[in-house]
Amino acid sequence: MQNPSPEHQNLIAALINHFKTKLNFEILSADLPGYSKPGEHGRHSPDLVARDQHGVIQIGEAKVGDDIFSQTTKEEFVDFSNRIMTESRMPVPFHVVVYKQDEQNLIKQLNDLGLSGLIGNKIKIWTL
Repeated sequence: MQNPSPEHQNLIAALINHFKTKLNFEILSADLPGYSKPGEHGRHSPDLVARDQHGVIQIGEAKVGDDIFSQTTKEEFVDFSNRIMTESRMPVPFHVVVYKQDEQNLIKQLNDLGLSGLIGNKIKIWTL
């Protein structure tokens, strides 16, 4: 599926809404109209960068359907799940939002990449 599809944009918007209204995060950049586009974190730019109340950067990525298994996505998952803030050395949480029907494929992909141990800890999975 080619991004930005309406389904992909909907996921990003839902994560932004959750970050702002439920978690009180500041949205620094997002791949949506009205926001500045995020810069690269490793080899790729995430869909969303936010900051929590403690100043910790949060990275968000939306995935739809077969895009979960693309080579680019594999690189993004590895890069984004291993970020550390430069000055504080704090780990940067990585949030992945998918539609409910894609959740098991996401978990399989994270497992195949050796990242399943980070789920619920450094990697947060959100579903619509």
